[in-house]
Amino acid sequence: MARTERNSPANRDEGIQVLRRAAAALDEIAAEPGQLRLVDLGERLGLAKSTTRRLLVGLVEVGLASVDSHGRFSLGERLLGFGSATGAHISAIFRPTIERVARATGETVDLSILRGQRMLFIDQIESSHRLRAVSAVGVRFPLAGTANGKAALAALDDASAEAALSRFAPKVAAGLRREIGEIRRTGIAFDRDEHTAGISAAAIARRAAGDSVVAISVPTPTERFSEKQQRIVSALRAAADSPAWTR
Repeated sequence: MARTERNSPANRDEGIQVLRRAAAALDEIAAEPGQLRLVDLGERLGLAKSTTRRLLVGLVEVGLASVDSHGRFSLGERLLGFGSATGAHISAIFRPTIERVARATGETVDLSILRGQRMLFIDQIESSHRLRAVSAVGVRFPLAGTANGKAALAALDDASAEAALSRFAPKVAAGLRREIGEIRRTGIAFDRDEHTAGISAAAIARRAAGDSVVAISVPTPTERFSEKQQRIVSALRAAADSPAWTR
């Protein structure tokens, strides 16, 4: 079949480039919703102001992004709707699994999914202890310094992990690369007073439910975590064998 201008390789490559730029822009917006302006996004994406403007205008027009009166961008209602539906579906599938982890450990258990450069919390079972770790459903945690974030990075293929690591400072990225190797070997990621002083955590993560990267983590006051680490790790390893990952 003769090639037309519409289906030429050059046009396909251009279309893919636009999609990649749009995905990168949405990742940045998701990481700092309501904080970034056009100039900020242009600098982070390495794009000219005019190119950034066209890209963001298009995202706003189709409902994937929104902009407030101060020119700061957030994710659009259409995209948030997709995320809510996906989160609710994954939460329903994994609820019995995280309940088993909670019973086995007696500690708070979090369920989160990888969204851009952040982990989005979609479900939680709170510990009955008076002193416990609690994170609100709907909040986003960074990938660096968190057990679920590190576990999610380790669950990515090498190319995707490197793309995520490229956004960190060189020293942070180097440390994460070393940890990713260990996490892939053991299956467990740790946060020892890194994200929040006095709180430690362990986590597992895998691809599941439509190729989303899903993490189960157990955050615990550090003093109690030290005493219960083996029990927590055992519960997470049992959760890694749950059929929920393949549903």
